[in-house]
Amino acid sequence: MRPIKIIFIISVKRSSKIMAYYIIDKQKIKESISKLKNAFLDKDLDFNLFYSVKTNFANEVLQVIKEEGCGFEIVSELEWNLIKKFKPNSLVLNGPGKSAKLITDILKRTETIFLNIDNDSDIDILRTFDKTLLDKKIKVGIRIYLDREGVWDRFGYKIPSENLDKKIEEISDFIKLSGIHFHFSTNNFNLENYRSIFSHINEFINCHIKGLEFLNIGGGLPAANDFIHQSDIYQKLPGMIAEIFPKLKIISEAGRNIVADAVNIESRVISVKQLNFDQFMVAVDTNIMHFQCFFEKRFWIEYQVSTKKQKSPKEIVIFGNSCMQIDKIADNVIIHQEPSVGDRVIIHGVGAYSYSQAANFISKIPEVKIYE
Repeated sequence: MRPIKIIFIISVKRSSKIMAYYIIDKQKIKESISKLKNAFLDKDLDFNLFYSVKTNFANEVLQVIKEEGCGFEIVSELEWNLIKKFKPNSLVLNGPGKSAKLITDILKRTETIFLNIDNDSDIDILRTFDKTLLDKKIKVGIRIYLDREGVWDRFGYKIPSENLDKKIEEISDFIKLSGIHFHFSTNNFNLENYRSIFSHINEFINCHIKGLEFLNIGGGLPAANDFIHQSDIYQKLPGMIAEIFPKLKIISEAGRNIVADAVNIESRVISVKQLNFDQFMVAVDTNIMHFQCFFEKRFWIEYQVSTKKQKSPKEIVIFGNSCMQIDKIADNVIIHQEPSVGDRVIIHGVGAYSYSQAANFISKIPEVKIYE
């Protein structure tokens, strides 16, 4: 957990009723998009960002993605219904929930679908479409995975393997294979994995696929403010891709990298209990079911005292408003006055997989506000 800081934030208009809010910083989203795009464009790569809608599908987030000229990556009809109002020219379709109905609806409203096959049923679905339509509007990729510890193997086909060779032959019988897709796993950012899979892909292309158009490097990139991986994400990886695949369209399905540090929860203390002379327990008007990244421990807490009058240090434990014993948001928080109902507690860095996975539990999912 990062150190606690007492700082001022931009004020947000709110009703007198105590209620937690998601606070979205649109400028941070824009900066993260620009940072990622420029890292690849500076290497003269044809880089395309298709934001992973499942990461955070608050309408305010999706609106910024559209304003910045990015595409969307979806895995369900739910997500398609959320983004089709933005009239995307193209999108990436992944996941086990593809259907002929969903694909047909998307085809009516977009110019191009980058559809990545990750199971045998996807092949069966594509066979139901007219070949002329397939060739015109669908760019088919095949998802692969590296047989290595920590790398997800639920989706796609192992590279290299006879099974992958057979699937390539089966697909190529009725449609052109345009791309290759992979995704290691969330936060599994290891340059050695990239080097290994690029080597396999390069060899595979030379043997099996002619005229490959795109390489989809998936998502899983750490947050834009994760300093540990700054050099790898924004320098070494783009450089490696530019060296091996300089002519391919590069697609990224970044989500966490774009929104992780751009969303906070603004909450208020709703109850206080003194444990001893200098220790207190407080509860706030949100709970861990409102920010699922709680379980990753990637957030940090800012406690804002109600007055500027300094007193002796007090240690507080912060709980959510639920009835669960595990709903402990932070402990060992030091403040310099006794806590009071109404004190503001900001939970920073909850943009990834919080709003999209939040549940109504004890209190409603927080509403969304925008930094002015």
